[in-house]
Amino acid sequence: MTPQALDTGMIMCALLMGALVPRSTTCAVAAVTEVLDRKRAWRFGGFALASLSAMVFLWPIAWFTGLPIHFAPSITPSLLILVGGLMFGAGAALNGACVFGTLTKIVSGDTSYLFVLPGLWLGALLLGLTGLSVQPHTMPSLTFSAPALGLVALWGFALGLLILLGWLFVRKNKDNKAWSMVAIGVVGGLLYTIHPAWNYSVAIHNFAQAILAAPQHMADGLLPWLVGAACLGGVSSTVAAGRLKLKAPSLRGALGALLGGCLMAFGLVMIPGGNDGLILFLLPSLIGSGALAYVAMNLGIVATLFLGRMGQRRRASV
Repeated sequence: MTPQALDTGMIMCALLMGALVPRSTTCAVAAVTEVLDRKRAWRFGGFALASLSAMVFLWPIAWFTGLPIHFAPSITPSLLILVGGLMFGAGAALNGACVFGTLTKIVSGDTSYLFVLPGLWLGALLLGLTGLSVQPHTMPSLTFSAPALGLVALWGFALGLLILLGWLFVRKNKDNKAWSMVAIGVVGGLLYTIHPAWNYSVAIHNFAQAILAAPQHMADGLLPWLVGAACLGGVSSTVAAGRLKLKAPSLRGALGALLGGCLMAFGLVMIPGGNDGLILFLLPSLIGSGALAYVAMNLGIVATLFLGRMGQRRRASV
C-alpha cells in the first residue's frame, strides 16, 4: 500500500470515527454518572465492547497483513501514571465530558464546550513553560508480529467475551449501541495503531508546544486533515440525526470547560491518551499501566463529582 493510499484511508477512518462518536456512548463522565445515579453500567459495557473489538480485530491484522500496525509501548508503572489519571478524570468531571464527549457536545451545538480548546492549549503551554518532565518512562511494546500460542489463546478468550457481551446488549434491545461501539473499536483502534496522534487534543497540544519549540517539532502534516475529517463527520452525523441545537455559552459552563481542559492537558501528557486512547490503544496492547491509568481516571471523575454534589447540597441547605 502506498503512503498516499494509507493517508487517504486514515482520513476516511477519522471521518467515520467522527460520525460514530455522537451516536455512541463514548463519554467517561457520562458512564460514571450512569453508575452513580442509575446504578447501571451499560456505558462501561460499551467501552469493554470497543476495547475487545479493537483487540480481536487488530491482532490478526498485525499477524497476517502488511499494514504498519504499531501497538502502544510498554509503560513503567509509577506514581506519575496515577496522578495523570486522577488529573485527567478531575478535569473531565469539571468540564462535564471527556475528550470524545466534548467533541459530541461541540458538534451538537453546545458552545460552552468550545472553551475546552483554549483550556487544553493553555495547559499544554503552561506545561511547556515550566519545563517539567512528566512523560512516563516507556519501553518497547510486546511483539504481535507472530501468532504465538499464548497470544492466540488470549485472542480466543477475548473473542468469547466479546460475543457474550454483545449477546447481553442484544438481549436488552441495545443492539444498535453495541454495533456502534464495535465499529468505534475497530475504526478507532486502527487509527491509533497506525497514526496514534490523530485527535484534536493532540493537535492543540502540538500547536502549544510549537510556540516554544522549533518548527521541526510541530505536528505532522496529516494531523490537521484527520482532525478536520473527525469534526466534519461529527457535524454531519449530528445534522443527519436532527440533534444540532445551538446553545449559547454560560459563564459557569465556560469556566468549567476552561479549567477542565487545562487539567486534562496535564493528564494527557502523564498518561498517553484520555478515555479513548486508553480503551482503544493501551488496553488492546496489553499495557498494564493503561489499566492503572483508566482506574485512576474514573476515580478522579468520581471524587470530583462527589465533591461538586456535596458543595451543591451545602449551598442548598443554607
